[in-house]
Amino acid sequence: MRFLDWFLLLFIFAFTIPRSVEAQNQAGFISLDCGLVPENTTYVENTINITYKSDADYIDSGSVGKIKDAYKTQFQRQLWSLRSFPDGKRNCYNVNVTANSKYLIRGSFVYGNYDGLNQLPSFDLHIGPNKWSSVTIEGVANFSMTEIIHVVTQERLQVCLVKTGPTTPFISSLELRPLPNQSYVTETGSLTCFARVFFSTSSSVIRLTKNNLFTQFSKNSLGVG
Repeated sequence: MRFLDWFLLLFIFAFTIPRSVEAQNQAGFISLDCGLVPENTTYVENTINITYKSDADYIDSGSVGKIKDAYKTQFQRQLWSLRSFPDGKRNCYNVNVTANSKYLIRGSFVYGNYDGLNQLPSFDLHIGPNKWSSVTIEGVANFSMTEIIHVVTQERLQVCLVKTGPTTPFISSLELRPLPNQSYVTETGSLTCFARVFFSTSSSVIRLTKNNLFTQFSKNSLGVG
């Protein structure tokens, strides 16, 4: 085999093998594409090598929808669909987790004028009975994300969307990532994301990798119980 052929082969291995390993290293990940249909669909979002599935097994309320086609090219696939909650004040996801463990919990939101009303929603997020955050969508094509590090004490976690005004709560994706219990140690309470800084010269999308991500969290009043 010529030197050039060997060089190309080594280049391909160097590029593909780490990405394959990263794609498979998702033990304990819960990655929900909210409102995804058909409900048994799973797929890999290639830009981040994360496998997503429908949220249908985690909630029994809400209506599914999709952002307008004109906005899809701006976002990853897990943000194309959504679940909205026009009925009831409080609608909750029920997620099985490992008790006495620490999780990063992330909610992502793209309105995309899915309902054709051009009404930017605002609502609250709760973990169990406790308020986690307020979500205010500031533009039709704006991306919003909120994160918290939370210690769960039971084997079931509730993440709830709570209506606070005339607009309809919705969510595009819900993700949980198990963390080592010694990370982000706090004596009491949970930690909400304060700032995130990426240290990379890559033009690719990078999310939550150990070597190139610095995330600063601040204490949240949400209890750990």
